[in-house]
Amino acid sequence: MISVRWFLLWYLLLAVLLTTVLACITQSGFNLAAIAALTGGVAAGDIAATVWFDLTHFSLTYAPIALVNLLIVAVLLHYLPLLRRYWLAAVLGAVVLYLMLLLINTIAPMPTLIAATRSGGGLISMLLCSSAGMLGYTWLLKRRKYYA
Repeated sequence: MISVRWFLLWYLLLAVLLTTVLACITQSGFNLAAIAALTGGVAAGDIAATVWFDLTHFSLTYAPIALVNLLIVAVLLHYLPLLRRYWLAAVLGAVVLYLMLLLINTIAPMPTLIAATRSGGGLISMLLCSSAGMLGYTWLLKRRKYYA
């Protein structure tokens, strides 16, 4: 009989949710900054509406990317115990996302699938979102004493 540790899946889904929310807010910020540079400013109501729109629409595009990204890192952490340090997990989350974005941008018909990754600052911001999700996942596991 196979023993299933459901908390691993639950923690991974929480990390994906954290990563997706942070990435959607980051994407909104970069889009709004580009609009503000063209128009001279954006009203507070438009900012809130844009963030909400990205949370409800862009998240559907980004969540599968975050899931695959964090799943790859979670499997690596499970089988390679030396990587179970917070900073290594965060770096690994960013590196795997970077490699995924290179692959996605090669396959996607448009210049880049995620507008925020068109600049260096935006790319680093998205990588930090992935690192935050991986830190959350690792913290939850260490809190449970799974990786103690």
